[in-house]
Amino acid sequence: MEQAMGIEGKFRRIESAQNERFKAVIRLMGSNSTMRATGLAAAEGLHLAEYLLEGTDQEIESIWAPDSLSNNQEWLALLHSSGLLQQGDFPLWVLPDNLYSRISRLGTPTGPLIFFKPPTPVEALNLQQDVVLLDGIQDPGNVGTILRNCAAAGIGQVAFSEHCAWVWSEKVLRAGMGAQFGLRLYSEKNLLQAMSELRVRMPVRVTSLHPSSVDLFDLDLTPAGVWVFGSEGQGVSKCWLERATTHIRIPQTSLVESMNVGSSSAVCLFEQLRQRR
Repeated sequence: MEQAMGIEGKFRRIESAQNERFKAVIRLMGSNSTMRATGLAAAEGLHLAEYLLEGTDQEIESIWAPDSLSNNQEWLALLHSSGLLQQGDFPLWVLPDNLYSRISRLGTPTGPLIFFKPPTPVEALNLQQDVVLLDGIQDPGNVGTILRNCAAAGIGQVAFSEHCAWVWSEKVLRAGMGAQFGLRLYSEKNLLQAMSELRVRMPVRVTSLHPSSVDLFDLDLTPAGVWVFGSEGQGVSKCWLERATTHIRIPQTSLVESMNVGSSSAVCLFEQLRQRR
């Protein structure tokens, strides 16, 4: 059963698991490939909802919320302050908590769950500014962590190779804590095209155990460049190792063999930020 309710007809209620819209959402949340095929992404939780509803101009497709959220003052204030209730034409579905838990991917479902259309960059990639390339990084937690590192260190452009985790997946969104919405995101092809059109070769920096690798803290990182961070198992791919102008070694003790890619990116990007201050 569906019932219209609430402010300006925006709120609609679903009571039955047999509801066709409810079943469609379960199918949609079943896999990232299904989600991507529809041109939608989903973000869950109040923190990401704040980014979507107040901090960005994302196109919202629908919002799903459990009954337990209906008395949450932070959520109600966000709905009103965003002006969402007074504009647009999308449904806000309210469900009993037991139904909502079936569409949530969180261990402790809190809501809301917001479906939106991921943005595409309207500006061409600018090689006068830094770019970070994620080269085959498949772990969603690492992808999200690197995006947060980029946003915090002042890197505005991030590119992704084909085999990276989907930047708009639920796990990457949670790990990135909304950093995606403040960055311009490109494909590896976008980056290669921009580099091919550049007359002057720009620095391409990779972390590797190359025999000619240089200590990170001995480098001049003030010029804009491309940072390449490689996959968890294989490291930076051969094609990018060959494009590298600088192979970088992060100094560390012998107590550990290496740092993970999320930690490595933080060390590199914040050393660059330190030098530029």
